[in-house]
Amino acid sequence: MRDDLKNVLTSSSTRIVVLWAEPTYIYLILQYALYSDVLDPHFTWILSSSVSLRFYNNMSIEKSTGILTVEPTAGNVLHAPINTTLLNDAYNIWKHYEPETFPNSTKIDYYALFAFDATWILIQSLNEFCSKNMNSSSSCISFFNSSSCFNRYFFDSYLYFNIINDMTFLGVSGPVQFSSNVTDRIDGSYYIAKNCQYASNKLNFVPVLKYSRRKDFKMKKLAMLNCVSYMSL
Repeated sequence: MRDDLKNVLTSSSTRIVVLWAEPTYIYLILQYALYSDVLDPHFTWILSSSVSLRFYNNMSIEKSTGILTVEPTAGNVLHAPINTTLLNDAYNIWKHYEPETFPNSTKIDYYALFAFDATWILIQSLNEFCSKNMNSSSSCISFFNSSSCFNRYFFDSYLYFNIINDMTFLGVSGPVQFSSNVTDRIDGSYYIAKNCQYASNKLNFVPVLKYSRRKDFKMKKLAMLNCVSYMSL
């Protein structure tokens, strides 16, 4: 699509582009979109992640107005409860065993917190599964076709999934609870929307809206005047 990005977009009836990609690729695609003149005012771009905007210059600031992001975030960003005890314990273990890889705690990616909670619920569910499924064997877990790691079948998998669905706990990213009918959390889902604004002599993505499953969208008061173009869509 790189060679005909402008033709593809201008020949379409839509004027909203949703770009779901890794930040590295978002940066490259946005840069090419700027050169192809398919940003604001022609199109509104919704990104899955904030990226550096250092390729912009003073002549192209106005083209950044229509760039938005919608990103998942942790509960504490929206002043929702999180398990700070578990989070601090995890940080301390990390700093103890691999201090050279530990960044500042404010620089921990939110996806790392989501992954931690996902792993934690698997561990806690497995612990409960084994407490209900102890037998005379040395392990509480049994498999079909155990000779092949690519074709194994987990005995009592339905019991394990039911335990996961019944489990609720406060994780490092917020409340964690699942259901057999959905693949997302049924609680503890938080998102934040940002738009591109010029501040402190540079372009930045600034939060303008926040969302939780319990409270829906709520506008950030300080950014109200800067997101008129977004709210009018």
